[in-house]
Amino acid sequence: MNWWLSRSINNALQKNVEYRGTHEISYQNVGLIIGVTGVVGNSLAGTLSSTDTPGGPWKVYGVSRRGTPVCSIAKVTYIQCDVSKATDVQAKLSTLKDVTHIFWVTLAFDLSTAKSCEINGPMFRNVLTCVIPNAPNLRPTSVSRRGGCIIWEFTNQLMGNFMLLLMICLSTRT
Repeated sequence: MNWWLSRSINNALQKNVEYRGTHEISYQNVGLIIGVTGVVGNSLAGTLSSTDTPGGPWKVYGVSRRGTPVCSIAKVTYIQCDVSKATDVQAKLSTLKDVTHIFWVTLAFDLSTAKSCEINGPMFRNVLTCVIPNAPNLRPTSVSRRGGCIIWEFTNQLMGNFMLLLMICLSTRT
């Protein structure tokens, strides 16, 4: 039986099991989910925080404008932050030094692709320029979205392992 099917069957038993030990868990992967209160973000947080997820155990940080949701997941550390404001991002995300993966599942929607890039690009840039200098184990990322693709590339320069981010918006207009 694969891990996903096994997790689905046993989900009711494992749903809110909390770690009760006295020693700290060593996390191989640490996820930062931007947009954790949305449908995709919440599902991803539940999957990553499950004990049988591949690459686990995962430590999960969840970022949203609204803060901790009413139906929160016990193993997720929720951070209320408006990623469109660079000062808010710097104040709240600069202390996250153990992040290995960023999951971008938020979207400020506009009808035109160009306008969407203008809105969403700076939000993602705010997060990356804050997290990259402080997270030495962060891995390179590419993000795929509905109707287009946003590709982020990192190169070595002043910010350690990663530095310059280049955004290319590829439209799928016909």
